[in-house]
Amino acid sequence: MFKIYRKVFMTIAFKHKKSLGQNFLINKKILHKISSLKDFKNQEIVEVGPGKGYLTEFIIKKKPSKLILIEKDKTLNTILSNLIKNKDTKIKLIIGDALKISINKLSEKKIILIGNLPYNIATTLILNWLRYINSFKSIIVMVQKEVASRLSAEKKTKHYGRISVLIQVVADVKVKFDIAPENFFPQPKVYSSIIEIIPKKKIEFDYHKLDKFLKVSFMHKRKTLKNNLSKIGTNIEEKIFKCGIDPALRPEEISPNQFIKLSEELL
Repeated sequence: MFKIYRKVFMTIAFKHKKSLGQNFLINKKILHKISSLKDFKNQEIVEVGPGKGYLTEFIIKKKPSKLILIEKDKTLNTILSNLIKNKDTKIKLIIGDALKISINKLSEKKIILIGNLPYNIATTLILNWLRYINSFKSIIVMVQKEVASRLSAEKKTKHYGRISVLIQVVADVKVKFDIAPENFFPQPKVYSSIIEIIPKKKIEFDYHKLDKFLKVSFMHKRKTLKNNLSKIGTNIEEKIFKCGIDPALRPEEISPNQFIKLSEELL
């Protein structure tokens, strides 16, 4: 199944960098499955972390109007440059850190973002992109399974927290499928998940105020809402009641929309 891609690893000198979280997906069937999640034809695509370009090859076959690759590892420059040479699709390669690149400024049109995100910075990357979520048509990324669970968690569940709320107030999160470690080289110790983040049409609240409010609300997850919020002002219990919410509830029992209402009332 992996014959072609394993051969590449054997013939091209390359040292995987743990600091960059490099675990390359080498199962062609799964790569094809990912590239088939959306119709990429005539769309503007940004791929974060293309690595050696295995998913890139499948995306190019879908004939996007424009493809931008963002890769941090400079040693992959030659491999990727050779891969995208003489292709019909307009392709741009950026060697740089996705954490420091404002992806919303790379195109005047709404883009589809796709990528295999390093486990150690996946959450940070996604939170950065949420700041300009309306620049995307869709975000399809591979993350650690536990991260996918946190992003998609519903209230009153184990993984529900600040991150769940922050993403769900601006987008719908769908876990598409899980991927076992043996489909990567080198193999990670955990399962991965493919998720799709679909922006909501209207966002009519102060996102930064909400984030500030959530940090306080979830500071002590097992404490009640009124106890966690006791230091941010006066008449806290009364204000929580005013929002139609029981102050004795824990933060994990409050829905994303209720948190919006609370942040607007209490801050």
